Amino acid sequence: MNRATRVSTAGALASALTLVLAAQEPQQPPTFRGRASLVRVDVTVTDRHGDPVTDLTAEDFDVTEDGAPQAIETFKLVSADGRQPEDDDTSLEIRSPEHAAAEAARDDVRVFLLFWDEYHIGRFTSAIRARKALAEFIGSAFGPTDLVATMDPLLPADAIRWTRNFRDLALSVKKLEGRSHVYLPPRSVMEEAQLEHQNIERVRSEVTLSALKSAAAYLGTLREGRKAIVFISEGLPALDRSDEVSAVEELIRTANDSNTAIYTLDPRGLGPGVPDVLMRLAYNTGAQAFVNTNTPEHELRRVVKDASAFYLLGYASTASPADGKFHRINVRIKRKSVDVHARKGYWAPSTADADRASREAAHAPPPDVSAALGTLSTTRSDRVFDLWMGAARGAGGRTRMTLVWARARSAGIPSDARVVVIAQSASGTETVEAPWQARRLSFAAEPGDLQLRTIVRDAAGDTIDEDMRTAAVPDLATPAVALSSPAVLLARNASELRLLTDETIPYAGREFARTDRVFVRFEVYGEAAGAATVSARLLSRAGDELRALTVSRRAGGDLYEIDLPLASIARGDYVVAVSAASGDERADALIAIRVRG
Repeated sequence: MNRATRVSTAGALASALTLVLAAQEPQQPPTFRGRASLVRVDVTVTDRHGDPVTDLTAEDFDVTEDGAPQAIETFKLVSADGRQPEDDDTSLEIRSPEHAAAEAARDDVRVFLLFWDEYHIGRFTSAIRARKALAEFIGSAFGPTDLVATMDPLLPADAIRWTRNFRDLALSVKKLEGRSHVYLPPRSVMEEAQLEHQNIERVRSEVTLSALKSAAAYLGTLREGRKAIVFISEGLPALDRSDEVSAVEELIRTANDSNTAIYTLDPRGLGPGVPDVLMRLAYNTGAQAFVNTNTPEHELRRVVKDASAFYLLGYASTASPADGKFHRINVRIKRKSVDVHARKGYWAPSTADADRASREAAHAPPPDVSAALGTLSTTRSDRVFDLWMGAARGAGGRTRMTLVWARARSAGIPSDARVVVIAQSASGTETVEAPWQARRLSFAAEPGDLQLRTIVRDAAGDTIDEDMRTAAVPDLATPAVALSSPAVLLARNASELRLLTDETIPYAGREFARTDRVFVRFEVYGEAAGAATVSARLLSRAGDELRALTVSRRAGGDLYEIDLPLASIARGDYVVAVSAASGDERADALIAIRVRG
């Protein structure tokens, strides 16, 4: 499992935890959508053997909301067995996060996230039992088209990587560790900060709950259909009762809004006491709790069975569509000897929520602007290093990828550290590395999707921090007009300004003070590059043009520069839009910046 320390959920202080997550957690609208009163409920029905019951009709269901009977208006049986159709020879290998997202959006693809709560799993017996159960589960329960991923409390949702390579996944699961009440050595700089807190266990429980909530919200962005989380944990101790109830209720609400069932597994086996939080999470999200069992590998198969067939019901609620209240749903089956699992209700948006959502939708930025702004999420105070990646034309017309790194504001990196980059593309995997002090490295890459894992290691080979991202490598050898990735140069004072040259290493960060002097440089390629019209604009978060920016051409080539004045810009996020056009040919590039004020 990737131990990335660019976490959105590992804030050391409880007061900062909610703020950090609010910035990183994907916002998913509730199932009760907008002002329409159509409520959708996924219902799993199994017989006494745990097998899905698939021959029911709408007349077999009784649905009530807050005790009032509801008329079923839409009814559908959704089936997926994890097998690829015989007439489909498409490769099933997941090539990139974008490919995984496209696959997850399909109705016939089942999605499972295994959440290993290492903070609340015993180091020995519990961990051994849980690893064995998960390895067997992964190795035998899934079908070729299923998407599966693992997560732990320190992994941000945007670093989740889906796979269909279950053999490798099962091997990686065998390396998972239980760290209940194990504090040393810390796994990251954020865990070092946790050691300074008076109640470490409380912080750990908050981190786990927040990470699980973030995971549920993230799954909701993949599709509306059913998703499943398997939460392996012994429970969440050290929280005040009122805090636990509030946090768990928020998690349940997020899971239900995201149509995500949270199955819970207590790896301790038979014994006295069952953590209430594990029962509540499963019961209230339409899932099951696997507790007090010495055969968890058998129980886990229910997760896949439940996802194999379920009924999608829709009814027109008689409640107010925007009252901001919780509405309890109860689903019953007229047939005997069956088990029914469905979410227990939904939170309707308030009028203020609906109005705010409408305003935000009306002013939603264009997709390319949203994508550019998304890169600002990697510029956080909990990062050990900032990273910039850009593409330019290299020798022989090949695309040259350059990575530039710098120490984050509060981080300490030893001078003898090294940076290792693992680049995976359709043509294979390449590993390159450089000393930390080099500040950058470059390598040639073929056009297409490129997965990059950047690791900072100390002299002993231990990971200090790492970053994972996907890049679309452009083809810059074509005769058409094209742009290099815009690079930012920073001068904080007059002496730094005098030192700027064409060979100056770009700045890796994206946050600036209004007193900074910022330049954006880029190259124009193509047969018509010399005659191209080059321009730049400063855009708001919504994609609205704020002003035209002056672009100057550097002497002796096709290198262009923008002197970006920040003193007159208010605090906030912005996008610099660069374009080069010649006749019918046009190339565009966007780069986002954050002004701190």
